[in-house]
Amino acid sequence: MCLVVLGAIGSPSFAQQVPKPASPGVVAGTANAQETRGEAVVAYSADQVSVTTQTLTDGTTITHKSLTRVYRDSQGRTRHENYGTRADSARPDDSPQSISIFDPVAGVNYYLNPSDHRAQRREVPKPSPSPAARAANPSANLGPAPPAMPRPTREDLGTQVIEGLEARGERITRIIPEGAEGNDKPMQMTSESWIAAKEGIVLLQISNDPRRGERVMHLTNLVLEEPPAELFQLPADYTLEELRPVAKPESPSD
Repeated sequence: MCLVVLGAIGSPSFAQQVPKPASPGVVAGTANAQETRGEAVVAYSADQVSVTTQTLTDGTTITHKSLTRVYRDSQGRTRHENYGTRADSARPDDSPQSISIFDPVAGVNYYLNPSDHRAQRREVPKPSPSPAARAANPSANLGPAPPAMPRPTREDLGTQVIEGLEARGERITRIIPEGAEGNDKPMQMTSESWIAAKEGIVLLQISNDPRRGERVMHLTNLVLEEPPAELFQLPADYTLEELRPVAKPESPSD
């Protein structure tokens, strides 16, 4: 299960937030896939399975699988337990390789290492200025502008039922022009996302990138119930290390 692709999940991928269904780059099963329209957050738990397949020029196929157990409560707090390559299942007595907890109420992220019971705590940084705000500040526009890229195209894939929920699909296609990354031909990338908009949960994503292969991420064992509150708290037997955000240098003023 991710981000990973989870990614972050930020920043680990397993802690990243997922935008609204119409936004590009949605990561399947990312725990913070709540809507930002003031609606109540739907609590759930699920297993996020990720399978990446890459075919080499000689025909060799390389496959990587991973499993992440995801929890989200009605306050928007999330927990991701990364079980690595045990993609089929994780037994109750299995210990995850790593755990991350995102608490938007307290404004903190926790990163837990179950092997030595050590934890790191970091305050959630404030959002960076919007592109419009940066454009209004000349000192923020240093260096040449990046080359213009073709606008992505979007395709409505309709609806289907996944894990008992109605999900709407969208496919986004992006083209990297010839020469943009040293490529002698245009490259096409696609990202297909299936989102249960009512619940604010990304159920499935299929991405194809000629540089990385195909990646399929989907949720299984979905349960729409409030997880135990202690899952989103720092365990008492963990040693805590405080991480402070790295301050960025301010732009010189006139």
